[in-house]
Amino acid sequence: MSTSSYEASGAGYALAYREARRGLEDQERSVVELRARAGTLFAAAAITTSFFGAQTLARHDIGVAGWVAIACFVLLGIAVLVMLWPRQDWAFSLGPAEFIATYLERADGEAVEPHLIERDLALHMGRSIKLNSAQLNTLPGIFRFGALLLLIEVLAWAVALAAVG
Repeated sequence: MSTSSYEASGAGYALAYREARRGLEDQERSVVELRARAGTLFAAAAITTSFFGAQTLARHDIGVAGWVAIACFVLLGIAVLVMLWPRQDWAFSLGPAEFIATYLERADGEAVEPHLIERDLALHMGRSIKLNSAQLNTLPGIFRFGALLLLIEVLAWAVALAAVG
């Protein structure tokens, strides 16, 4: 069974397109998951601060450990804000208007073959994956920093309670 080079290149471009699309979907899913975890992290910090902080403040003596816990809470809030802040520079898709103008309603009136559209889209998505990677690689580090701050906050509140208790 022989396959022409046209069919082979078409199949190759289709495969490249599917893989690039899968890569962008994986990146988008990672961003959504990290943002959800960041929200959970902040909720845990808020509950910890409200519970332990209220007990510490009821004794009218915050102490150094209490201030450390409060500082960790504030820093964790900033870390979560950095993760959740809306960004305009994520690139997960090609806008429909751009797609139509580039491939379907070209100024020169030339029709673009479907396999060449897939090739172009795969290259476009590859650039988007590279652009997104720089931002996406920083988010897990920020999340880990926030988790560490939560741990320090809990320990600091425990020390603060033990000191006044």
